[in-house]
Amino acid sequence: MRNIHTKIFSILFSMTLFSSLISCAGPGSDNSAAAALLGLDIPASATKPQFLNRYAALAFESYTQAELDASNLSAAVDTFDSNTNPSASDLTNLRNLWVKARASYLITEGFRFSNGPIDNDTVLQCDGTECEGLLNAWPLDEDAVDNYIANGGNSVTSFASILAKIGDTSLGGEADPQADKIVMTGYHPIEYLLWGKDTSNTTAGVRPASDFADATTNGARRRHYLKTITNRLAVHLGLIKDQWDPAQTGNFRETFLDSANVNTSVGNIFQGLGSFMAGEWGGERLTGVIGETQEEEHSCFSDTTKADFYYDAQGVLNIWTGNYSIQKGVNISSGPGLSALLSFKQQGAIQSEIESSRNLFCINLSDTESADPNFTSSCASGSLTHRFDQAISSADSQHGILVNVQRLIGSTLNRDFVAAAAAIGFSVAP
Repeated sequence: MRNIHTKIFSILFSMTLFSSLISCAGPGSDNSAAAALLGLDIPASATKPQFLNRYAALAFESYTQAELDASNLSAAVDTFDSNTNPSASDLTNLRNLWVKARASYLITEGFRFSNGPIDNDTVLQCDGTECEGLLNAWPLDEDAVDNYIANGGNSVTSFASILAKIGDTSLGGEADPQADKIVMTGYHPIEYLLWGKDTSNTTAGVRPASDFADATTNGARRRHYLKTITNRLAVHLGLIKDQWDPAQTGNFRETFLDSANVNTSVGNIFQGLGSFMAGEWGGERLTGVIGETQEEEHSCFSDTTKADFYYDAQGVLNIWTGNYSIQKGVNISSGPGLSALLSFKQQGAIQSEIESSRNLFCINLSDTESADPNFTSSCASGSLTHRFDQAISSADSQHGILVNVQRLIGSTLNRDFVAAAAAIGFSVAP
């Protein structure tokens, strides 16, 4: 009789413990600890249509914030442009607004490569071409921007004239100008104009406000060019947002959610995220780890490259969990993410791998990142606290962190993500 009582108590205790551990959330949350402890699996908690509706809402929310932050920058640039002798504090204000706008845009990068409006020009074109290239093309031959401003005359205020010069190697400043580096629009030309060339591994670019004064050669043209491309940045983000707007009809969202397209839409998301992990976030962005030169640093003018990695990770995490978050630990909205399509055991360690790859980058540069939503002067042990253009050198004591994060994203996470997709019948091509 005593053994029977003990067994009954044990079962009831396990059920109570399990219930308390899983009562607050579904798959993809901290339930992993409970499930692992009890050796149990948690079934999928969302249907494909439920997930797709959340994904569409997340995309709309993400691009809405990106457009809002870009519009705030654009409005400040308009004021800046009207000032014939802007001050250092005026320029600092623009830099801070760029940092915030850049963070909210980077959150959206997880939507790339999924046959959506950001980089499929059969879905949406921005000024006649694929939108992402106008927003975020990189690398940049910064001399091309300078040469165009110096020679552009009144055309610096015409976006069409600027657009026509993209890829024009006659503007290049390198010995062998490359067409794909003649980037005239988007975040990086704006970044270059605000900070200037970065020739130091201890500071970002140090462009003086006087570069924008009427009394300076090309000062007024530089302001006008900045205004033209920043205004257009906000317009392009608005066009992408509209494709996800539930209040509009005939847009991409309708096709994406159509019941006949459910498997295609889910498959495109798996493929897009897989491509982003291996090719961009854990690939192109980390080429500097191998080359070890500042030229291969992504946001080299502002020295905000650590934020590029941080927010790319956060964007992927948002899609995986279904939470919309910019500041760590603060969920602005929630819903079933991609993880909700999988049982617990099918998810593997993907969530913790994404979080680890995010947390390795500490946003701590007071000279360039103090306006960042995740700026902190207290960095976790083992995180990257040095400037990125220092750490890409193998001589730097934190270089190994970058090597490890490249393996984590490009190898471990990508492998587990491909396996998770396969577990429910979707393939992700390398």
